[in-house]
Amino acid sequence: MVELEDIKTSLDSNPYLSSDIKDCIMELITIFNNRFKDVPLNNACERLKTLKIVKGSKFLVKKSSSYNPITNEIQISLSKITNDIDCKHILMRELLNLISAKDNFTGFNVDNLYEALNIGYTEILANLLVGNEDNVEYEDEIVEANLFASLIGSDLIKDAYFNNKIDNIINVLS
Repeated sequence: MVELEDIKTSLDSNPYLSSDIKDCIMELITIFNNRFKDVPLNNACERLKTLKIVKGSKFLVKKSSSYNPITNEIQISLSKITNDIDCKHILMRELLNLISAKDNFTGFNVDNLYEALNIGYTEILANLLVGNEDNVEYEDEIVEANLFASLIGSDLIKDAYFNNKIDNIINVLS
């Protein structure tokens, strides 16, 4: 099992991130780990070794940021970052995507079929962990994810998200 010290070692070995960003990521991963001790950090540990944070095109990044699991990059749309955006929340959201990444998708967003549900649940988790001091970017998606969690149970949706098992949700809804 990966420990926080392993995460620190992975971050320290990353040549693409500044020490300030590494410290912020370590703080957020610690918050996550304290709340979700049962979620393994193996995937995060590996991905943090090569994670890059890059400027994203305002035409390709729908909102303020996005995580690409194929290139292992957090893309930030600087034109969409305003004074009413909580940057700590944004980084936590994208770290949740990194933690839940598998192959070319995050959480339960297989083939982009469940994108809204995935975004909404990621937002709920980020709000739970660090709050959001400012503008909510994905209000409709949060409402949808809350409805699903009410229908199927929070434990099931959490398990499906962190273990990349959308089939568990589909089976319950069937």
